[in-house]
Amino acid sequence: MRVTQNTTANLVLNSLQTIRRRTEELEQQAATGVKINAPGDDPVTAQQILHMKSLMAAGDQYSRNISNGISWLSMTEAAMDEMGNVLTRAKELTVQMANATSDAKARESGMNEIVQLRNQLIQLGNTQLNGRYVFGGFKNDTPPFDSTGAFNGTDDSITIEIDRGAFVPINYSGGELLRGGAPPGSTGTDIIGVFDNLITALGANDQTAVQAELPNLEDALSQVLSTRTDLGARMNRLEGQKNVIEEMKFSLTKVLSDKQDVDFMQVISDLTKQQTAFEAAIAASGKISQISLLDYLS
Repeated sequence: MRVTQNTTANLVLNSLQTIRRRTEELEQQAATGVKINAPGDDPVTAQQILHMKSLMAAGDQYSRNISNGISWLSMTEAAMDEMGNVLTRAKELTVQMANATSDAKARESGMNEIVQLRNQLIQLGNTQLNGRYVFGGFKNDTPPFDSTGAFNGTDDSITIEIDRGAFVPINYSGGELLRGGAPPGSTGTDIIGVFDNLITALGANDQTAVQAELPNLEDALSQVLSTRTDLGARMNRLEGQKNVIEEMKFSLTKVLSDKQDVDFMQVISDLTKQQTAFEAAIAASGKISQISLLDYLS
């Protein structure tokens, strides 16, 4: 077959255009730092990259949910811890006041302290985090407990999603915790009611009535403690899931980097090879034909 001058020139031109396209790809990779700049570069890998990025975005959202949940539970736990201290002090005081050696004046003094402890319980029941009442359920326009100790919040469960379809409640009803349900005492110990009874008994200098509240204070302490135990279990689950998500994100980041990020040393090396190939093709074409290949490239 007779190879014409035009055929030779076209072959050289096609080779130079191929080299140039590859050079442009490498230059774009060097500029962006990624192997795939458009889905058409590698459709399968591009789809895999999009999927991994969606998983990482979901992981970021779950991590934010968990962080918010941990903050909420930490504030709740701090309030419950102080409630336990209040109840412990109330029990110590009640033991003293139940003693036959305590007189009316001593019990009046004890009553005044119990009143302050009761007020402190209500204040703890109105604990807030970022403007939200942690024991108020979905109601946030007013404190869940008023000055009388009545619960005005809701018993709704506030949950967070920690994984696809996995939800964890992060709140506790103040009505259940401090009033023992609705009506008070229907599902548990009415802790504020116990304080009300103590105040009445101490004010009346009624030793027998004071003694009668000691078992109720024990039940109140157990109620707060059992709730704190459940809270600890929820916290452990959130911490565990947080670690799982961080490990997942770390693994995805590594795989994504392998599929997406360029090896700059390799890119520079390939660019050098392309430049050398381009110069060699130009030199070779000059020996084959006197036609300026630049005319074909223009």
